[in-house]
Amino acid sequence: MTALLWLMLIGWSRIELVNQDFQIPAADRWAVGDPIHQAAWIECAFFAEAPDARVRVVLLSRADWRAWLAGREHDEIDATPIGRHGALRVAVHEPDTVVVIDNRGAQPATVHLRVVLDQPRVGYLSRGRQIEVILISFGVFFGIVSLSARKLLRAIGK
Repeated sequence: MTALLWLMLIGWSRIELVNQDFQIPAADRWAVGDPIHQAAWIECAFFAEAPDARVRVVLLSRADWRAWLAGREHDEIDATPIGRHGALRVAVHEPDTVVVIDNRGAQPATVHLRVVLDQPRVGYLSRGRQIEVILISFGVFFGIVSLSARKLLRAIGK
């Protein structure tokens, strides 16, 4: 079991995208960092210094971010509840995902944000290895089928 968990951990890479403080004006929202272009697990955690802070972190596509800035209807991939602190972990498959800090309070807020990206390391077999795997699989399959057929024919013949 431990070996399986070790293999799963080796197959993932963790990239820290953001780990810093932001000063967000009252009733304003800021996109943080560059858009995320590939599918991955995104972990966001924030903490605001003021005890009465009304802040949240929102994940949305770049097109929805533009719509939000223009005051139009937009869709959110995921968001934390409004409060002084919060966290979320979500699998994102859309290209150009934007992380936004939304200050809903009447006062400016100093927010510490940490964003981590978990990506699977994907490897591909060469064409020769793919053919080897297919041929070995067919050989094992037909070997099992012929052994089963032989046993069934003997059982029917008795």
